[in-house]
Amino acid sequence: MIPYMSTSLSIDLTPERCEEECIHPEHVGPLLGRVIHRPDAEEVASTFGLLADPTRARILHALSLAQELCVCDLALLLGISQPALSHQLRLLRVNRVIGRRKAGRIAYYRLADDHIRHVLADALTHTFEPG
Repeated sequence: MIPYMSTSLSIDLTPERCEEECIHPEHVGPLLGRVIHRPDAEEVASTFGLLADPTRARILHALSLAQELCVCDLALLLGISQPALSHQLRLLRVNRVIGRRKAGRIAYYRLADDHIRHVLADALTHTFEPG
């Protein structure tokens, strides 16, 4: 369930006020009380911010093409150093975008869930669709 903003903000927008002050009350009225709360919007923006880095986008794309990959294989595949990759992986893992499984000294990474897979797939589709 997605939390939405209540109508009890510093600006109390009621259906009555909407009827009086809105240009298109028929469009705004059904949305009253359904807009995401600012803290939740900040969380969403933070997730998109993580995805906005080209190196992290490449990491996520590589992980979307495989079930899981170890750090060494990811570093080789992306042409970046293991320390640079580990830094990016840590950011992604702490923010629940990817998951990790350890087998002895080897860490394997995977996308956290299908939500991330869908966001990435939609972004790729949008990027490469004809103008």
